[in-house]
Amino acid sequence: MNNNLQIIIFGATGDLAFLKLFPALFELFWQKVLPEDFQIVGFARSEFQNENFRNKVKESLLQNIKKEDLVNRFIEHIYYHQGKYDDLNSFEKLKEFLTQLYPGEADKIAYFSVPPIVFADLISNLADTFQNEKENLKLVIEKPFGEDYQTAEKLFSLIESKFKNDNIFLLDHYLGKRPVQSLLKLRQENNVVNLMIKGSEIEKISIKALEKKDVDKRIGYYDQVGATKDMIQSHLIQILALAIMDIPINLDLNNLHREKENLISSLKFSGNIDDINIGQYQGYQDLEGVKENSNTETFAEIKLFIDKRDWFQVPIIFTTGKCLNEDKTEIIIEFKKLAYQNENITRNQLVFEMKPLEQISLKLIQKVNLKDKDQEVQYENIDLTQSIGCKTDFCLGDYANLIFNIIHGDKTYFLSQREVLEAWKLIDRIMEVIKKNNLKVQIYEKGSKGPSSSHI
Repeated sequence: MNNNLQIIIFGATGDLAFLKLFPALFELFWQKVLPEDFQIVGFARSEFQNENFRNKVKESLLQNIKKEDLVNRFIEHIYYHQGKYDDLNSFEKLKEFLTQLYPGEADKIAYFSVPPIVFADLISNLADTFQNEKENLKLVIEKPFGEDYQTAEKLFSLIESKFKNDNIFLLDHYLGKRPVQSLLKLRQENNVVNLMIKGSEIEKISIKALEKKDVDKRIGYYDQVGATKDMIQSHLIQILALAIMDIPINLDLNNLHREKENLISSLKFSGNIDDINIGQYQGYQDLEGVKENSNTETFAEIKLFIDKRDWFQVPIIFTTGKCLNEDKTEIIIEFKKLAYQNENITRNQLVFEMKPLEQISLKLIQKVNLKDKDQEVQYENIDLTQSIGCKTDFCLGDYANLIFNIIHGDKTYFLSQREVLEAWKLIDRIMEVIKKNNLKVQIYEKGSKGPSSSHI
């Protein structure tokens, strides 16, 4: 890594930049893990002077950070360059501007904080402008990667024609969460966990990402994609892969991606509409920007299966939604009961909880009361809990964690192209069944558990 680092944020005036990226970069600056000499250059179409843009960033940071002296030192590294994403001349001027900031050789990170519609222009113009510096340029592209299999494949074909794969970081911010990353480390270092996660011993797996909040400012994007594409296509499928994929002996990048790809490609949807439950919270269609009679789902519950012998007929149930009664992200692995056990006995569970708590729980059953042989046996949970959150002084947030990995060229918690494409094959199949059967969303009340389903 060079002593100098230049981070270019395309779409620097947008919500993602101000809510996530600048706070994450400040966090890295505060922890003193950025190179000694670094520049952050915001690139967007809006008119700003350096000083005005710095003040806007400062104002945003100080809403949540009470370290004004440190913020003042941080924003001295921030610059602004106005340009158009589809204009090669804007990129040539950007290159001149970067050279003025630092005439020597510098590592560069181009972060795509822009709508997917401009990805192609950015990729082509960056490739043409930095033709002789591609080795030192990393592209960070955040989901969504296309709208379906076909558009994702087209995007990846363009990238491959312009850049080496080693320099492309496909980012899903869920993989920056410490509890999610702990899944891999936990399984790698604790064989007892892997011994439990065997398809032949599991009754079902439930993966939930439930939110109390509504769609908020994401209407323009959300009404085009819905909960299935927004949450299940990448976030929840990636969590499942880390939780149950085979753990390779040598956990290098190629082996890790191979096992994730194998698991994702084995996920199958039955094609049965009873295995789909979609809903929309009451009042969604009154929001500005929602198309008339929108059938966009703000809640999705999908049942899948794994096309592997050991996992035969084990249901994998994804549930996600907005405006629900709780904020919770968790994996529940429910084990089969022994053949002789009473049918009323609750099954043992292994629970990986990521929100609101960050912990792993093994829920067992204990007999607590038996007065006579005719009385029903009573049971209670024994909850053996271990935190899977960050417990050291060096604890970074989701985006700071991933940007730190990008700076050091670590792609462990980034996606491969094949993982994305295999996930799109699955989601395309689900969306095809919804469209073919003209499946309509059920309206559910805000603050409820979502639409009811007697099938899943």
